[in-house]
Amino acid sequence: MKKILFIVSLFIAVVAQAQDGDYDAFLARQFLQNGEYAKAAEYYAGLFNQNPSEYYDDYLSMLVQLKDFTTAEKVVKTVYKQSDNNAIYLLDLADLYLKQNKEADAEKQFNKTIKELKPDRYTIGQIALKFIQLKQLEYAQKTYERGKEILKDKNAFNLEIANLLFLKNDLTGMINAYLNEAPYQANNLTLIENGLQKGLKDEKAKDALEKELLKRTQTSRNEFVYQDLLIWLYMQRNDFDAAILQAKSLDLLRGEDGENVMRIAKTAAVQKDYDAAMKGYQYVIDKGAKYPWFVNANLELINVKRDKIVNSPNYTREQLFSLKQTYQDFIKIYKNDYTATNATLELAQLEALYIHEIDTAIAMLIPITENSRMQKDLLGKAKLYLGDYYIIADQPWESLLLYTQVEKAEKGNPLGEEAKFRNAKLAYYKGDFEWAQTQLKIIKANTSEFISNDAIDLSVFILDNLNTDDTDVAMLKFAKADLLRYQNKLDEAEDTLNFIIKNYPQTALQDDILFLKYKIEKDRQHYDKAADYLQQVVDNYGNDILADNALFYLGDIYQNFLKDDEKAKDFYEKIILDYKDSTFSIEARKRYRKLRGDI
Repeated sequence: MKKILFIVSLFIAVVAQAQDGDYDAFLARQFLQNGEYAKAAEYYAGLFNQNPSEYYDDYLSMLVQLKDFTTAEKVVKTVYKQSDNNAIYLLDLADLYLKQNKEADAEKQFNKTIKELKPDRYTIGQIALKFIQLKQLEYAQKTYERGKEILKDKNAFNLEIANLLFLKNDLTGMINAYLNEAPYQANNLTLIENGLQKGLKDEKAKDALEKELLKRTQTSRNEFVYQDLLIWLYMQRNDFDAAILQAKSLDLLRGEDGENVMRIAKTAAVQKDYDAAMKGYQYVIDKGAKYPWFVNANLELINVKRDKIVNSPNYTREQLFSLKQTYQDFIKIYKNDYTATNATLELAQLEALYIHEIDTAIAMLIPITENSRMQKDLLGKAKLYLGDYYIIADQPWESLLLYTQVEKAEKGNPLGEEAKFRNAKLAYYKGDFEWAQTQLKIIKANTSEFISNDAIDLSVFILDNLNTDDTDVAMLKFAKADLLRYQNKLDEAEDTLNFIIKNYPQTALQDDILFLKYKIEKDRQHYDKAADYLQQVVDNYGNDILADNALFYLGDIYQNFLKDDEKAKDFYEKIILDYKDSTFSIEARKRYRKLRGDI
């Protein structure tokens, strides 16, 4: 019994002691939160004596708050000895001297810290970071350089040094540090690219990087990472000609299959550098049919030729029919290939939206949508396209059926969300604005940025113009005009808009009417008239939601159709200066810099 009582009393004593420690820590934190630093320091002193490593930082902080530097210095020296002379504590000592304006004493500790470095990569890194925190960047660099020596590794800390040199605004040094590390990050070049990106704030910086990369491609011919980085740099500049030229060279050196050239060509096509994209695709085709990208490159080349034609001023039906024949030849050669089905979708789009043979387009897609063995992604895409063309053919119920099928089959996927958006747009065309708005709210919350922006635009338009006295009737007419324009019934669309102007002159739709008239005139290839309508939006509705849209498309028309780069530059500049929050601001800045000659 005595033995049991002894054990129980011993247990209670241990628990009480632990609780006292916890209670002291609680009181210390309470006094600290209340700003009673002297009382907090008393408790932290006791806690530090019991467990120096756990309470060192808190206790030292309290002493600094109280400006008790004498005690603080003793605390640091105590922990320094207990840590087997870990040099990082010398920096705490130096920091105390700096706080007392004893720069010479602090400098002495800085030098002693570097002198006492041990061959431990982690500790060296921590000491350098501590120097950075103390804003002693030169000493941080000396730490890394000394670390290289004692670790006998000339490439140790390349990334850390690069980041440090960025902080020091040493662009040349930063570039070289990242490029020194690049061969060791060959499988993770994004790390190097992201680091370099921080310093590439202007063309001067990009020129410096290009110069160094070109030098290294000559002196380190077996290090292909430098050519990879050159390609990346050219793509940052939207210089796709140079990027593809470099990629072709690298493809040959590595004995690759053209995949990287394909990727760059696709990006060039998206950025509307059609000539560069065509060069890339043609290179892959010229490699021969034995390579896996051969068929896909052939189709993409046709698609880019189409995009170049339809985005050029005054294209002709002869050009469209020549393109149609090219698609048909491709489909005939690769009729059993997955890519040939994609080509059929592209040809149907050409027939429906540009040649305006809607029945032909529908007839081409029906067999694909009824093929039970068709790949799921192609089936969904074909149904969306077919739904679009049924709208043009004035068969909206067929469209509704197809969109709903895709929405259910691809629920949660981008294709399904696209179908949901098209169903909402269809409801808008039919005048069911409230149901369309309900669907758009769901889409805005759940979908990709591209679809969501379209959904936001339509949603804002409906909210701005619905349920305001006589506007509901005008809205129905406007939606009808929008549909007629989509159906290529341009004269009827224009007549409907003129009806609204005449009968509902006070509605808030006036800028939307001008904007839709711009689209109609652009469809007619009347680019001067299209620009005039946009200019009216800017002049009369400069504070409304369509103003930045109008400015951007004015720039686009003058740049790509009216061939007046100076005017285009002025419109892009106005977006940059006056509409900083516009969704067009990034692209406007990019185009402005290209027209100015920066890229």
